[in-house]
Amino acid sequence: MKYRILFLFAILISACAEENLKNISTVEAYKKYGQLVSNKLFYAFPEVQENPLKWFDSIPETKLKNPVGHGSFSLSARPGEVFVYQIGVWATNGDVSDLKVEFSDLKGKSRVISSSKMTCYNLGGTDFRGNAFKKQINIPRGRIQDLWIGINLDSIFNGTYRGLVTILSGSEKQVLPISLNVSGNQVSNHGYNEGSHMSRLNWLNSTVGTDENVTKGFTPIDAEGNRLTILGRTMEIAGNGLPSSIVSYFGPSNQSLLDKGAPIVREPFRFIIEKWNGEFVSLVPGKLAFIEKTPSKIVWKVLNTSTDFDLDVTGQMEFDGFIRYSLKLTSKSISKIKDIRLEIPVEKKKARYMMGLGHEGGIRPSEWRWKWNISRNQDMLWVGSVNGGLRVKFKAENYVRPLINVYYKFGQLKLPASWGNEGKGGVDVTKRNDKVIMDAYSGEREMKSGDALNFNFELLITPFKVIDRHIKFGDRYYHGGGTNTSVKVDSARKYGANILNIHHAEDIYPFINYPYLDANIKEFIQLVNQTHKQNIRLKVYYTTREFTKNLPEFWAFNSLNGEIVFPGPGNSSKTVINPNGPKDWYIKNLRENYIPAWFNEIKEGKFKGETDLSVITTPDSRLNNFYVAGLNWMVQNIGIDGVYIDDSALDRYTLMRARKIIDLYRPEGRMDLHSWNHFNEWAGFASCLNLYMDLLPYLDLLWIGEGRDYNRAPDHWLIEVSGIPFGLPGQMLEGGGNPWRGMVYGITNRPGWVGNSPAGLWKFWDEYKIENKIMEGYWEEEAPVIVSNSSVKASVYKGDGESIISVANWTDRQQVASVKVAWSKLGMDPALTDIFIPDIQGFQSGQKSISLEKITIPGKEGYLIVLRKKSNKNKYHEKKYIINS
Repeated sequence: MKYRILFLFAILISACAEENLKNISTVEAYKKYGQLVSNKLFYAFPEVQENPLKWFDSIPETKLKNPVGHGSFSLSARPGEVFVYQIGVWATNGDVSDLKVEFSDLKGKSRVISSSKMTCYNLGGTDFRGNAFKKQINIPRGRIQDLWIGINLDSIFNGTYRGLVTILSGSEKQVLPISLNVSGNQVSNHGYNEGSHMSRLNWLNSTVGTDENVTKGFTPIDAEGNRLTILGRTMEIAGNGLPSSIVSYFGPSNQSLLDKGAPIVREPFRFIIEKWNGEFVSLVPGKLAFIEKTPSKIVWKVLNTSTDFDLDVTGQMEFDGFIRYSLKLTSKSISKIKDIRLEIPVEKKKARYMMGLGHEGGIRPSEWRWKWNISRNQDMLWVGSVNGGLRVKFKAENYVRPLINVYYKFGQLKLPASWGNEGKGGVDVTKRNDKVIMDAYSGEREMKSGDALNFNFELLITPFKVIDRHIKFGDRYYHGGGTNTSVKVDSARKYGANILNIHHAEDIYPFINYPYLDANIKEFIQLVNQTHKQNIRLKVYYTTREFTKNLPEFWAFNSLNGEIVFPGPGNSSKTVINPNGPKDWYIKNLRENYIPAWFNEIKEGKFKGETDLSVITTPDSRLNNFYVAGLNWMVQNIGIDGVYIDDSALDRYTLMRARKIIDLYRPEGRMDLHSWNHFNEWAGFASCLNLYMDLLPYLDLLWIGEGRDYNRAPDHWLIEVSGIPFGLPGQMLEGGGNPWRGMVYGITNRPGWVGNSPAGLWKFWDEYKIENKIMEGYWEEEAPVIVSNSSVKASVYKGDGESIISVANWTDRQQVASVKVAWSKLGMDPALTDIFIPDIQGFQSGQKSISLEKITIPGKEGYLIVLRKKSNKNKYHEKKYIINS
């Protein structure tokens, strides 16, 4: 109740402050106070952080009645904090171009606050990759621009400090005298522990996790000549800088690494320039130079030349299997070109499956032809087998990460001038002898002398890591189950879960993607302590696709002119979530350059009656820095054990940073990814695992279940649901999935959300120590179990003296099948083996003895069949794997 009162009191104070400020429109302000601003290009005024300048077309009248001039604007801060205040700039008599802010030192009686400790967040800072950058601010006439200023008061003592802030545009300038009174006790942790003071705005420039260290579970990249080695994979570079071979050393179902690898690519990539007369340009490579090497990456460069062209190739390979190529083609003369293309020859054995460019994950068709069309979120293609594959993403210098989920149409791909060539380009996937050729062509064009095209692309070599069976079978999630968090620990225990995911829109976490609201922290810490006492880990919903209007930094973020709040259609926005347009709050307060997103009315708890409204964010912005710094703060101050990521705008580099934080402070911490099915018109017909494939090395588990049809064929399950081809466990969602088909891949659903509880299966897993058994699936060439009926699939979990066969019916009708076992591969003798079906609650009824020669399997169901070496002490027992629920 205390925090509810404080929250409402803060809202009341804010409302009173707004009333006292009495904003008037800039048009009215010019009429009333024209004499004050008539000779100024702009009018600047300071403001405290408690009164954010929200609107671009109005100004607090007090700032005109009492302008800062002869006196100074007084501010109060605490020692140790990152202190934040604002400066509003009104473009009064013309457009303001290239606005700049200059700080003087703030001087006290005996000490000085250096100007180097001051920053204007609107004018730049540190981007999400740790690089400094600057922004240009232009203000159209009549509009207000809010500037947010930060001062780092670390090691600053109590006292009054005075100085100047100068606002400049061209030859115009205005000087604002500032008086900063620093008093009180030293604030810990830069003030980040209290969001209401806005110190967290400094997280925009955080560099946490931007080092060159390799994340846990991977090995540093190594080079021997032109051969680069990472975990389970190697790539050799040809003299022209392109790959000449790629080899995978992963075992058949990615549960081990082998001494002898299998080639994914055996012949070199070919970059081909074909002239209009049918002549092929012969590019001669210069010297290949390795220009950078760290534990996490290796960079190389080579110039290929001909009479008519230069091809500048720069490649970068990283420890997780990500490879970035920049190919800049420069014409030396006028050339009429029939085609410029890249041919990637994949070994047929490593091209059984395909996903992307309009093809949903599953068996690769005999041929596939695709053309560029930016109305669809398609620029990536994965071709591979379970234990070796290659994803290619085609891009150019104009690439901008598109929006995801139902918002794709508001932020679509940009057609690359090189590959797309005004719609002439495309990709063909065809067979040629024992190869499958990915042919990315661009079509005819003419290039003049000096013209340059960027044929950039990215590669991902799959799988990324060995499947961790401890995570696959040992991590038991409880997720959902209403908005009352107080009962969730007991619910998780009841089902046997050891990880609790806390969603937003709950009593303890009311507002999306801001789990560290001041009023929540005490209860969050108590919940974490409660779960840890029960040996349960706690993770929170935390992603970057959208964020709430209720975060303290909202108006500061909005002032960054599209850097963080995606500049959508504003009040005219109509989305799947908001089909009738934005809610009144958006229309009144934001008005332009936004897209309305998630909304929710809080109906219980201390925030009852509040509304959560959110906006879509801009990908690859400094919000990524804020996200990582927020995670860093949560794991250290709240004690969370990881995050649950839902359809995210995060890039792989940011997720790598997040992984480093979790591994440092929570060695058993987890990150799992959830996604709605993007293969529809709203999301641009994208395959989720293609969309997020570069994030997979840093995740522990996939929950790509929303909007999934679990009646799809086994190949679709394998590629788009199971996670196995990428070295990750998966889980099911929609309707609870299908537990019998799921067990063919070793996956279940999550209790607390939808569908039947997997608790009975979990108990079975523990009793039969499935975590210690090796999974061998129907997709393996040397699978030890084969089913006579093609509508039934089987996998086996092989152990010492005991194995488990999982069979499932992929039709809605009863099927009869014969299960043939290669007994020697299991190390068993059929004559000395008990074969039985144990009783598992919610899954199957027990049968003491069965024959594998003829099994009748109900429609859409299946069995777990135990094969156990006979012994006098170890016969079939009547124990039922049942829980109380």
